[in-house]
Amino acid sequence: MTTVTATETAVTTGLYARLSSFVETAGMLSVAAVMALCINAML
Repeated sequence: MTTVTATETAVTTGLYARLSSFVETAGMLSVAAVMALCINAML
């Protein structure tokens, strides 16, 4: 029982870390895209 719970916790933590890093990367990409659009509009 304890082993399963520990494994579950580790898997959940790993998934959460992967998800948060993915969200962070997507956010940075969207910010870069918005900046590129603004620069294009200025030109």
